[in-house]
Amino acid sequence: MSEEEKKVIAPTLEDVFDDKSVTEEDNNDDSYGGKKKVRRRRKIVQNLTCPLCDSGVKSISYKDVYQLKKFTSVRGKVIATEKSGACHKHQKQLKRAIKRARYMALLPYVAKEA
Repeated sequence: MSEEEKKVIAPTLEDVFDDKSVTEEDNNDDSYGGKKKVRRRRKIVQNLTCPLCDSGVKSISYKDVYQLKKFTSVRGKVIATEKSGACHKHQKQLKRAIKRARYMALLPYVAKEA
């Protein structure tokens, strides 16, 4: 073997694979300091009438667990006014009653995950 074949060629910057050029997109929303796309939340527009006003409920009690469960999510959170359709007065009463029912251990604070 001659000495020319034994020479080791040192790698240059052109030889190194540049993964940034492969993953870079035209809109520059990468994690290297470019602008990120603005996520817009969808507004839930439902023209609901208050189900509690319709049924003629004057006040909400913390003891009525079945009624309170209708206004809590599967994970145990209070459903927002936009989704439930409750008016401001009843939503405030629901919030207070759910808190009291949780304190009395009638409702869970957080539902167990299966």
